[in-house]
Amino acid sequence: SSGINAEWPLRPGGESFYQKKMEELVPELEAAGQLQLSDGCKLIFTEEEEVPMMIVKSDGGFTYDTSDLAAIKYRMVTNEADWGIYVVDSGQGLHFKLLFSAAKKIGLIKPEQKLSHVGFGVVLGEDRKKFKTRSGDTVKLKDLLDEGLQRADKKIREKEEIKKEKGGAGLLSEEEIISCRDAVTYGCIKFADLTCTRTNDYVFSFDKMLDDKGKTAVYLLYALTRIRSIARNAGKSREELLKHAQENPLNLEHEAELRLAKMLLRFAEVIEEITGTLQPHTLCNYLYEISTAFTYFYDNCYCIQKDRETGEIIKIHMDRLLLCEATARVMEKCFNLLGIKTVSRM
Repeated sequence: SSGINAEWPLRPGGESFYQKKMEELVPELEAAGQLQLSDGCKLIFTEEEEVPMMIVKSDGGFTYDTSDLAAIKYRMVTNEADWGIYVVDSGQGLHFKLLFSAAKKIGLIKPEQKLSHVGFGVVLGEDRKKFKTRSGDTVKLKDLLDEGLQRADKKIREKEEIKKEKGGAGLLSEEEIISCRDAVTYGCIKFADLTCTRTNDYVFSFDKMLDDKGKTAVYLLYALTRIRSIARNAGKSREELLKHAQENPLNLEHEAELRLAKMLLRFAEVIEEITGTLQPHTLCNYLYEISTAFTYFYDNCYCIQKDRETGEIIKIHMDRLLLCEATARVMEKCFNLLGIKTVSRM
């Protein structure tokens, strides 16, 4: 969907796509002596699990086990994938344990290849019951996004009215309002989903998602726009900051500067961790920690000093501006990895 900014680089294949591949796989397994006959069914038993996988039913039909194994063969043997990651709810844990064990037994997985099941919990309503509509139907993603857009649009326009009452400084154009609305809506829903430990159930609440305080996408997107505005207010472009960084050593002395810099240096460590655990909430937590460290830095360290009477810039602390630029770049990369679009103004 263009709305939620989901990209699928590989061609997805439905059940019909794998029909012929299943027809080819079964004779191969029979020839290799991998199937056992039981009550007219053809099964695969593994040493790790007592429960077998049913490859062919007694009536000759295929099962989900058959199509899943055919899909593994296509992805890991034909396409030579390094790592197959299945994002499916935790209730399917046993199925994937059996599937991966069978795939290894029949030789579809090389020692250097990996298969992982990324299980996740259930989305609950504010009554802490499974998230459904008032009529008891499953909530459709499109309806959820549409409601989010309406709520975000209303909230943004209310804030614009407050700006007008205060003199009209910093008003957004209609195009910026739409861009901000979309980023906030889709970003909030994604962040709320990803910020929880994925194996846990979580309560879905638009009010909490759209809050501009606390660990929400709104708060973090706003923090990023504020960081970006500092260099703009100083009249310094990213190119100028990069040139200064290449020509001058970075001088950090204040405790708040060092605290923020150390936080940014953890980026590679965090990425390495989530690559191993496949737990994106760690990245969400890190993003929030960066924002918190930056707020402490901003409250204690002037980046731009101005004359109190004229408002003219007296001094620009380039090292601190560079720290702002580094913070913005790391935050933008985190948002990008989480699939959340950023905006230049809010």
